[in-house]
Formats: sequence, C-alpha cells, structure tokens
Amino acid sequence: MAIDTKKNFKRVGTHDGRFHADEVMATAILKKVFEIEIIRTRDPQKLGELDIVYDVGGGDFDHHGIEKVYRDDGIPFAACGLIWNRFGREVIIMEDPSLTKEEIESVFYYVDRFLIEGIDAQDNGVRIADEMIPSMNISTIISGYNPPWYSEKMEDKAFHKAVEAAIPILENTIKRRLAVIKARDIVVRAYGNRERPEILVLDTYCPWEETVQEIDEEGEVVLVIHPDKDKYAVQTIRGQDGRTKKHLPKSWAGLENGKLAAITGVEDSVFCHTGRFIAIAESFEGIMRLAELAIYCSDEED
Repeated sequence: MAIDTKKNFKRVGTHDGRFHADEVMATAILKKVFEIEIIRTRDPQKLGELDIVYDVGGGDFDHHGIEKVYRDDGIPFAACGLIWNRFGREVIIMEDPSLTKEEIESVFYYVDRFLIEGIDAQDNGVRIADEMIPSMNISTIISGYNPPWYSEKMEDKAFHKAVEAAIPILENTIKRRLAVIKARDIVVRAYGNRERPEILVLDTYCPWEETVQEIDEEGEVVLVIHPDKDKYAVQTIRGQDGRTKKHLPKSWAGLENGKLAAITGVEDSVFCHTGRFIAIAESFEGIMRLAELAIYCSDEED
C-alpha cells in the first residue's frame, strides 16, 4: 500500500492549564500524522481558527458533554480515544505501509485495548482496578510532567516534554503488535516442523505465545526452545486457561552452572529460574536434552 510520507501541516488546539495523559497522547498521535503547531487555550475565538481541536471546545474530539461515545465494553471515549479512532489507522500505515487491511485492524484494536482505553477510562473517572501493590500507570506518569505547585509555572514547556515522552510509548505499543504479526509465519513453520509434538523449536527468538495458542488446537506443545544471544533457552508455555502446562522440574529451580549440570547431567547447563519457567544452556544439544528431561519428568517432580 503506497502512502505519501510527506505530512500535511495542521494548526491544532487543546486546553491550557494542567494537562493529562488524554490530551498529551492525543497530541502524540496527531504528531505522527501531521506537522503541527499546538495552541493551548480555552478562548473560543482562537480555537475556532484551528484545524483540529480536542479535549476542549465541544467539538467532535471533546468528550466532556453529556452525550458520550462508548466502546462495546462500556468504556467511554475521551479525546485520546476519539483522536485514535479517527487517525490511528493512518499512524499504523505510516509505520508500516506493507500491512494488509486485516493486520492494520489487528494493530489498531491492540493499541486501543492496551494503551488508549486505559487513558480514556482514567480521564472519564472510570476506576479500572484496585491493586494490592500500588503501581504507576501511563496516566500517572504523563501527568507527572506537570510542574509542581511550588515551581515557576511553565506549563506549555512541560506539556511539550510530556508529548515527546508519549510518542515513543505509542510507537513501542504499535511495534509490539507488529512483532507478533511479523513472527507468525516463523512460528507456524516451526510448528509444522516439530520432531516431537511437545517441543516447538524456533531458529530465532520472536514472539510465539499468542500464535502457538491459536494454532495448537490439541494443546500438544508444552515447551518452546529458541536462541538466547549466544546461548539457548527453553521456556514453558501457558494453556488457554492461562496456567502453565508443565513447569520445569522442582529440583532445577534456582540452580546455576555446575550445580544444574550435576543434577541434570547436561554439562553446559547455565541456569534455571526459580519460577521454573525458563532454563538456559550453552548449546542447542544441551537445551534439547534439558527439554527432553523436563518432558519425561513426572507430575510429582514437576
């Protein structure tokens, strides 16, 4: 799909004052599609002179009215989601013009689900989850770019810094989905070439879990082997219920080098994680032997 990489110029506007992830990420989206001049104001006359206005002014990209637009899962759109809904596919095509229509839609909905929707929910006052351990989220991180109350206020400068921080977050979320799409053929080919039904061997590291869960209808694969820099790794895999199908043996947990080699008989063993979901060996032969030992391990040992 050919696309003109030259960006059109747009004068865009959002409200001034304290900013949130909503309008910051919306601006990041617009910067991926257009060359923009950003005007931060609440002056209706100034806003009326701009090409695109969001999160203020009562237009198509302002979510503060009574008549909100909702997703199928009930989460209302904020300015960020409304902007993504309109321009997100253009962002994706500019990132990779070779994508099919189906792949564009896959990336579009992935980004909305895993990045945009949470921002929209927070800005609309929707409580997402109560966590036992407090953790930072994207909305908290971006809001942190606001100048503290006791500093000299330079909100516009801080806003631009927040937008520059948001752009790679958006780009990385897109690339995360593209990585899965571009790895699919590699995983499917490896699946068809299995010598043992339980073990999938990849000749390069790539995202594999989603594709395996999709194509392995009988649930045969329990371990995946792949290169790990200059070594090799064996990883466990989760089933459709989210549970690990088969852990690596308990006796391996946390062991390294000679200790792991002594208990497995694999001389070039390097490491087994205490969580028993990954082990490393120096050679392909070594990692295959570890995988075979794990397969033969009884449920009691597992």
